[in-house]
Amino acid sequence: MVFPNRIFLIGYMGSGKTSVSKVLSDKTGVRCIDMDREIERAEGMSIRMIFTKCGEHGFRTKEAELLDKLANIKEPLIVSCGGGVILDDMNRSILNRQYTIFLEGNPEKLFERVNGDANRPFAFMDIDDENERRQRFLELYEKRKDLYREAASVIIHTDGKSPKKIADEILSIL
Repeated sequence: MVFPNRIFLIGYMGSGKTSVSKVLSDKTGVRCIDMDREIERAEGMSIRMIFTKCGEHGFRTKEAELLDKLANIKEPLIVSCGGGVILDDMNRSILNRQYTIFLEGNPEKLFERVNGDANRPFAFMDIDDENERRQRFLELYEKRKDLYREAASVIIHTDGKSPKKIADEILSIL
């Protein structure tokens, strides 16, 4: 197996990036970093609070700085990226130069997975009506799906697969 120096996992909310990165790390011994958790740690507040205090632009700036830093670290890493990392042209350019895996799932299933999670800054937007939340979630997915594909080296379909099965599929590709 030829393991790339860095693997970046991208995908929409609920696609399993964090879970899969942990399984990959356990299986390979390569350190994993969750970008959202790293930003929360550095800022001393939740992603949702960062969005509230700094706005989306402020958060995206922090995200872009971290992505650039991680892309240039020499040690092997498995990186779980935030769902919106692909919104920035420069971020997609950085991801194109890495081994980037898009964890693609059915957006309806992804919605069911994250519905009710108040820590998601965009999926719920404090909307009480579930149908409105679902519509907003699906619209956002539609806007992003081609950007994920553009940034990806490989696409893994996640529907009906456990994080372990997805990690095994990634390792079999390598």
